[in-house]
Amino acid sequence: MRKALNLAALVALLCAAGVPAASPPRPQVWTGFVTDTHCGTHCQMTSKMRPDARCVRVCVSRGSKYGLWVGNRVYVLSPQSRAAQYAAEDVKVTGTLLGGMLHISSIELVTRH
Repeated sequence: MRKALNLAALVALLCAAGVPAASPPRPQVWTGFVTDTHCGTHCQMTSKMRPDARCVRVCVSRGSKYGLWVGNRVYVLSPQSRAAQYAAEDVKVTGTLLGGMLHISSIELVTRH
């Protein structure tokens, strides 16, 4: 039994050694506006329709998540606490995208001219 366990451990070690380690995703920059996952996907049909800050906050208080509208897509923002102060604002977000969730490294207002 002990030989079988040692053999299994050796096989597992060799298999793991042959698989390259996944490198962490590199931070990227996205520009869009902070909406919520309900309004951003149901109430607004295009990115030209601007959200209302009060509406976004009400939807979040009812269970929706803050999200970043970019193009035709809304990415859930994490952590939510960093996004809250930017409801309905144009922002630039630097972060990593993992499984459809945008993990914020930095977030700042974008001024439109």
